[in-house]
Amino acid sequence: MDSAQRNRLSALLERTAVFRVLDAPAREAVLAACTLMPLAGGATLFAAGDPSDALYVLVAGSLGAFDPARGATRDRLAGVIVPGETIGELGLITDRPRTTTVRALRDCTLLRLPRDGFMGLVDAHPQAILAAARAAVEHLFERREGEALSVPRTLALLPYDAGTDVRGCGERLGHALLPYGDALVIDAALGRGRDAAWFSERERDYPFVLYVADGASDWRELCLRQADALLLLADATTAPTKAWPDPHARANIGARQRPRHLLLLHADGHLRAGAAAAWRAAFADPLPHHHLRDRHDLNRLARQLAGRATGLVFSGGGARGFAHIGVVRALRELGIGIDAVGGTSIGAIIAAGVACEWDDATLLERCRHAFVDGHPLADWTLPLVALSHGRRTAHLLREAFGARDIEDLALPYFCVSANLTDGRAEVHREGPLWLWLRASTAIPGLLPPVLHRGQVHADGAVINNLPTDVMRAQGVGEVIAVDISADDALHATIEEYALPAPAQVWRQHRRGERPGIAAILLRAGMVNAEAASADRRALAMQLLTPPLGEVGLLDWRRFQRAVDIGYRYTLETLGRSRTLSG
Repeated sequence: MDSAQRNRLSALLERTAVFRVLDAPAREAVLAACTLMPLAGGATLFAAGDPSDALYVLVAGSLGAFDPARGATRDRLAGVIVPGETIGELGLITDRPRTTTVRALRDCTLLRLPRDGFMGLVDAHPQAILAAARAAVEHLFERREGEALSVPRTLALLPYDAGTDVRGCGERLGHALLPYGDALVIDAALGRGRDAAWFSERERDYPFVLYVADGASDWRELCLRQADALLLLADATTAPTKAWPDPHARANIGARQRPRHLLLLHADGHLRAGAAAAWRAAFADPLPHHHLRDRHDLNRLARQLAGRATGLVFSGGGARGFAHIGVVRALRELGIGIDAVGGTSIGAIIAAGVACEWDDATLLERCRHAFVDGHPLADWTLPLVALSHGRRTAHLLREAFGARDIEDLALPYFCVSANLTDGRAEVHREGPLWLWLRASTAIPGLLPPVLHRGQVHADGAVINNLPTDVMRAQGVGEVIAVDISADDALHATIEEYALPAPAQVWRQHRRGERPGIAAILLRAGMVNAEAASADRRALAMQLLTPPLGEVGLLDWRRFQRAVDIGYRYTLETLGRSRTLSG
């Protein structure tokens, strides 16, 4: 290690949370105890469960921290570690095994301080252990709150073909990222012929670096090597005629599990039905896509990439779900933009209206038509499977949302159904919107389940009635959740263990002394999911719980009352919090 490199590494240590408390001689001692190690892109630094035998400082490149799979097909990317950050201090302090898996997203260089060297540092400089403890605790709290360790800082813009305006897109995206940090756009003219040190200096000095693949194959390969995340640009007005040109971008594993985003450019500002499905089919596994029509879409993408996006989650709760309409109106009046939306049961329906970009009047009137005027549960039948046919509900959903697919919605959207075949919550991000809304609202016993490809789908509230975990996994920076799950929704004012004569049952029901069968079925379908609701509520940075005790689960006549409660409650709650924070 020559003197210039030693000076650069000493300066890097001075910027870290753990070592910046040390004076120059102490940092020199740390460097003397460290070894400089390379780690190839895709290689594992350590795995969850491994012993904590060293602390690492990332010098160059980027690392991904992955949560254990826990039943999923692969580990989930929890955050990106960028140069100047330390890794592994918590395990050394607590003497416990690693809790996450850390892999190289691209070629990396690290400083490795073994356990003996760390303990020697503690003996000689006790303040270092305090700094390390603080850094570890900060990371721990960030993870508990669902925040990523960091966000990708180097982005490769990879066009499908030469006809895509990748240079212009890079400039516009760089401008959209400015509220979150300066962005440097490096195209082939600026970057060709530069050495690794030049790129490292730019990545150190700029919060974001956009590598624009506008040159020959060697420059495109360099952009791929330098990137923490891959932005795949395609013209939505055309369909793919060949495989994506970068083999390492076609699948998640090939991309070394770096975040990938498919950007669909709509030059004339109009969404094209089927474009997303056609382009997504060109990849080996699912990846998020973004429709880019104008600067508003570009700003939304910038918030997503910077970890500053806002996701809105709606729970189910029958007629109480009309409060979601009022919440949306209040959020818009308060200037709180929504970048992604999802929900369960009636929350999925209101969320779909938001993803369709319906204005307040359209959202209100279409929901009123479907639920108040349309009487969705009025087609009663012999209860062999359910009390109603379900055809009327399906017709009203098709009438409201048309034939559009989920992929064609303007905002990123998901809804949740309960897959009764596999016994799990199933998240729907593609396919016919009306169909999966029908599944997400299939209250067991009240509406027949949706049978699709051998699977039985029912109301998502059976398993996950507040899917904040699904939204958080999308990497949004803030989750706003609206929980109208009706903990107090079912009451009785009489004592009995068996039903009296039918006429008396009918009179008691009309007087509100006993709940009806439909309300019992709806409430019963929600109870199991509420056992995990506390954890899901904790994932929301802003939890809204409008006071809806006066609105029954199937009280469609209280439509406007529920809307007004949601509107006033949100204005008062968020308006007050914004005033206090200001």
